[in-house]
Amino acid sequence: MLVLSLQGYSQKVGLVLSGGGARGFAQIGVLRALEENKIPIDYITGVSSGALIGCYYAAGTSPSQLERLVTQKIFAKRAEGQFDEDNLYSFLKNPVDASWIEIKLISDSVFKTQLPSNVVNAAEIDFALMENLSIPIARAGNNFDSLIVPFRCVASDITAKRAVVYKQGDLSFAVRASMSFPFYYAPMLENNNIIYDGGIYNNFPADVLQSEFNPDLIIGVNTADTIDLPSEVNFLSQLKSMIQRTTNYSMNREQDIIITPNVSGIGLFSFEDIRSAIDSGYAMGLRMIPLIKSRIGNREADTLLLAERRKQFSFSYKDLLIDSISVTGVNSKQADYIIKTINPKGELITAEELKQKWFRLVADENQRYLFPSLKYNTQSGHFILCVDVRKNKGVSINFGGNVSSRPINTAFISAQKNYWDKYSLKTFASIYFGKLYSSGHIRTRLDVPGRIPFYIEPSVTLNQWDFYKSSSAFFEDVKPSYLVQYDESYSIKLGTPLTNKLKLEGGASVFETKDNYYLTRDFTQTDTSDLTDFKGNSYFLELEQNTLNRKMYATKGSGLFARLRYIKGNEKTFPGSTGILRDTTTYYHEWFQLNVKYETYFNSLRRFKWGLFGELMLSGQPFFSNYQATVLAAPAFNPIPDMQTQFQETYRAHNYLGLGIKNLISINDNFDIRLEGYAFQPFREILQEENFKSRYGDNFGKRYFVATFNTIYKSPIGPVSLALNYYDKRENPVGIIFHIGYIIFNRKAIY
Repeated sequence: MLVLSLQGYSQKVGLVLSGGGARGFAQIGVLRALEENKIPIDYITGVSSGALIGCYYAAGTSPSQLERLVTQKIFAKRAEGQFDEDNLYSFLKNPVDASWIEIKLISDSVFKTQLPSNVVNAAEIDFALMENLSIPIARAGNNFDSLIVPFRCVASDITAKRAVVYKQGDLSFAVRASMSFPFYYAPMLENNNIIYDGGIYNNFPADVLQSEFNPDLIIGVNTADTIDLPSEVNFLSQLKSMIQRTTNYSMNREQDIIITPNVSGIGLFSFEDIRSAIDSGYAMGLRMIPLIKSRIGNREADTLLLAERRKQFSFSYKDLLIDSISVTGVNSKQADYIIKTINPKGELITAEELKQKWFRLVADENQRYLFPSLKYNTQSGHFILCVDVRKNKGVSINFGGNVSSRPINTAFISAQKNYWDKYSLKTFASIYFGKLYSSGHIRTRLDVPGRIPFYIEPSVTLNQWDFYKSSSAFFEDVKPSYLVQYDESYSIKLGTPLTNKLKLEGGASVFETKDNYYLTRDFTQTDTSDLTDFKGNSYFLELEQNTLNRKMYATKGSGLFARLRYIKGNEKTFPGSTGILRDTTTYYHEWFQLNVKYETYFNSLRRFKWGLFGELMLSGQPFFSNYQATVLAAPAFNPIPDMQTQFQETYRAHNYLGLGIKNLISINDNFDIRLEGYAFQPFREILQEENFKSRYGDNFGKRYFVATFNTIYKSPIGPVSLALNYYDKRENPVGIIFHIGYIIFNRKAIY
């Protein structure tokens, strides 16, 4: 009797879309099933992923368009916090180091640590929401009722401990707030209140739909009814269990309908399974069509009218123009820094120009978080870019290093403090210490925004390598070290970006290198070593582009490094007790040096990748006073990390070409198998004369090969590697090394 009575007049239909993370995308399949069968949708409420899908649909995106949008690879990458390669901005990046973890110390009355509020960078998502939703909501006059389908978005105010219903204002802000799953995405701020995922307090807002619109029929899509028991090894599951209130997924009225797609096998953040979720939603939606039609009678959606309204709301984001910028959350000088970074000329900028400059700003460490939104300027007919900023505070402390099966263990600690006003000033200090390598490094960088952004960076670096101690037993030094290198450099450089990924740097340095060594391996505890001291100046020009996805053992992206350097200085060698020379020798040296490195990776099959590596070294570097001093000062070919921890004469030359090929099998996102092979071709090999002097061998007389078979696990603190390495023409050509962490050192003084 109830159904018959409902068929007597035009039924208003409301749609409730629950949360559910990646499972929520099943709702797109339900929407497609409803629209294909001309089921009218008059109102929508959504929460979390349901808010995302509901707002796009309400703003004029068809189910088929939605499906294409979310099944693209870039969508899953954005959801997981990965950046589009075109949006990577390397100019502000710190040089890579051996850090594992970062701890933030902030000071109020006392020092305290600050844990990160999110593990995923939502910058790509935030910008995409602004791109797709700014013009539709402007055409709706910032009123959610004036969208193609009236819409309500539910989020959670954890400061006031209540659900929040958005019905007007910035649509992208409302949806982003509703999606802010605790510790996964950063929360939003509104009037100093912290706004998180709407599913915390109301994961199925049927009550909101009923109170706001009171439709005759409510169709609820529940993609969150799977009970996720907390796991002792999954922090997010524990957090969800602690904070999320129990939600009633049933309906209060007999005529209302719940559609529950079969998404129990899809994880909360399994964005690679979106296609399966959509298919499950479509199948369940089709199954429910007869029941839905029996509840709404003969009413059908006017598909022509819907298409016309979508056409009216359609837009070209590329035609959008921005005439001004408003910044909140920082002082006036910091706001001026942001404005000069985005629009240094103060002119109209296009959406494409904004995108390039925006991700430059995202890479800036002065800001902990940025949220962009566009508001229509009724006076100019253009848009105002509104930037909400959360300033980075305190001191960043990083810990890391390398733990190895060989005595090359190294500890690393660094600290960085940012000072931000009209300009940006960063002070950084780091220390490495271990049996093989010890180093201290301090630098200060001043960044100046503008039409041509640039930075000035003075730095001091002290390095020491002890190759003999690192090859002996773990706790005993049977003989004094016979190869110890020390260098110090005081440099200043000036840099500017040429593109988002390519930067140009130039500068000068004052340096000193000291090499302690024996000319023979037959020495005793009482012998004294030779010492070669080289003091001088260096002037350099560098080009660098880096989109590699990891500091070590990259699996995608590319890296280019080119450096032209002029070096001049005085060498002074003090003879030890094992050589034939007895007098101190002094020489003046000067030379040019060009070094070019390139590394890139390609996808071949789903799990198989391959890469190429090349390095060219051209140098007019002369011989030093003896053979040992010459090879110690010569550039080294080190294509695999293990080679950086050894002194290998055969892989050092003044001029050489190195080529390599890398074969990778990615078992999953965290586990790789690598097989790499490299050829090293010195143009002329450096050889030793009988009197310990140096000479060149024949042109291209010899070449050497290196190979490595490596299994790598990407752990939260860095790579865990077990490698079998082969070095050509060596007495013991095969070596095995296991290490946890990063084999990364500071740059040397002269190469």
